[in-house]
Amino acid sequence: MKLPFGRAILIVLCLCFVRSARAQNGLSPQEKGTIAGMVVDALSDQPIKAAYVRLRGLAADSTLTPENDAEPAIADTDQSGRFVFDGLPAGRYILLASHDGYVNNHHDNARLRGDLISLAPGQHLTDVVLRLLPDGAIAGHITDEAGKPLRGVSVQAMKSSYLRGRREFHDVVRDVTNAAGDYRIASVPPGKYYLRFKPPASLTSKSTGDKTYIPLYYPAVSDQSRSVAIVLRAGEELAGIDMNLRPVRTVRIRGTVFNARTSLPSKEAQVTLLSDQGETVFAAGKNVSVGGQANFEFQGVPPGSYVVVAQQPSDSQDRKTMWGRTAVEVKDANLEHVDVVVSSGVDISGRIRMEAKTTLDSSQEDAGTDDLSKTVGILQPQDASALARLTPDIDNATVSANGNFIFREVPEGSYRIDFVPIPAGYYLKSSGTADVLETGITVSRGHAPSGLELVLSPGAGRVDGTAMSDEQPVPNATVVLVPDGKGRGQPNYYRQSVTDQLGRFSMRNIVPGDYTLFAFEQVERGAYFDPEFIGQFEDRGKEIHVEESGHVSVPLEVIPAGESVP
Repeated sequence: MKLPFGRAILIVLCLCFVRSARAQNGLSPQEKGTIAGMVVDALSDQPIKAAYVRLRGLAADSTLTPENDAEPAIADTDQSGRFVFDGLPAGRYILLASHDGYVNNHHDNARLRGDLISLAPGQHLTDVVLRLLPDGAIAGHITDEAGKPLRGVSVQAMKSSYLRGRREFHDVVRDVTNAAGDYRIASVPPGKYYLRFKPPASLTSKSTGDKTYIPLYYPAVSDQSRSVAIVLRAGEELAGIDMNLRPVRTVRIRGTVFNARTSLPSKEAQVTLLSDQGETVFAAGKNVSVGGQANFEFQGVPPGSYVVVAQQPSDSQDRKTMWGRTAVEVKDANLEHVDVVVSSGVDISGRIRMEAKTTLDSSQEDAGTDDLSKTVGILQPQDASALARLTPDIDNATVSANGNFIFREVPEGSYRIDFVPIPAGYYLKSSGTADVLETGITVSRGHAPSGLELVLSPGAGRVDGTAMSDEQPVPNATVVLVPDGKGRGQPNYYRQSVTDQLGRFSMRNIVPGDYTLFAFEQVERGAYFDPEFIGQFEDRGKEIHVEESGHVSVPLEVIPAGESVP
């Protein structure tokens, strides 16, 4: 049926009017929008003036990576704590704020910590509220054995973190005591801290006889592993964290470095004395001549457990640095004849055997190829970080077509072994009674472990789900899969995922076994490796069992940031 000419003209005019009205109402994709709001103190809700606000647009692919971010827009809040960003195209944005005296929210995965905002064409958001946590402070008084104030003592506030599952301490903020022996560490973000009190060089140089001042950890212990953390809340000042430093008896360590190839003393070796926590106590031993032989010597060593590390630079006969170490226990008496043997290390060989797929394995959509040509083996030292840094680099091992691999010239020590990438749908396990994937590999002086037998097994599991809070999905939450039992000591068994804008997460290539899933609104990097930390939330996680080729889908309740981050 044909429409009358007049009616057709009327319909066309109406359509044009509707399109014009939509454009005028901001529904055109070209229409600009606004993001505005206020920055306030998270504790008092008072506005913060002169706060620094950044607005960063995200690329169309929605990935939160620096290379896909646009240049940020910048604004300062006015006297009322307000900010405005005008003339914005439709899209997704990350909004960040900072101010002196408050926790800076653009650090460590900053884009995941800011507020994520989706702006429609022509939309004007004017009620955005950014809350900043105020910093805290730690203060105290330092005295000597006579109760007199000590000047120049360095007070370090350290945090613990976990790198590849191993606990490490790193310096965050510090202060130095004044003439009255007082210190005050300001601008400290809320968190859990370990304090270290280090005497000044001027004080240790005045040590008399066989006594000297040594660093102490709170509360007055010399062993880092026995230190006790203090918890600082937002805006809190912890005062009265005092310390009394007293000189302790010291001894001498003397020994010789031998070259394993020649069995002769080495005159070129560099010797370092490390505490068992990995802290460098003496950067280099003094070369002395005793009985006509080249020796090393350390003076003024306090009681404790140590590792003597020796390195002999490469030469025409040894292309790599020769290396060796010896553990010593210092008590009340001098230690003589401490021998360290340096060598180029030993070769460790092994083989990866692939298990055949079952029908179920083959039907998995994520079952991968049997090709191992791109897989490499990695040995990672399990020693403390300072000792690991002194250990010569170990070349990755390539895996041949028949699964054979060799690690060349591995120094003595303890190592965790891993292979990457693992074909999709597979997981790695040990063959035989000794599980080197769990216990690691130990190389003693001149002795290599026997051939390693590993199995690449199909049937790795999958876990997915949704993170919720008050029955609403939570974007950018951190979901962690933590192995149960002895698996908690195996970083390779852990998995981490960040939820998308619908609160969804997904994890693959999971070793079959028992796990607990946790979802955190915010969590410090690697904190879930800490048994003490994760133990606080055992009843908030969800226990699951992953079968061979299994798929587990679970909903999770998110643990608020106020509970997981002090």
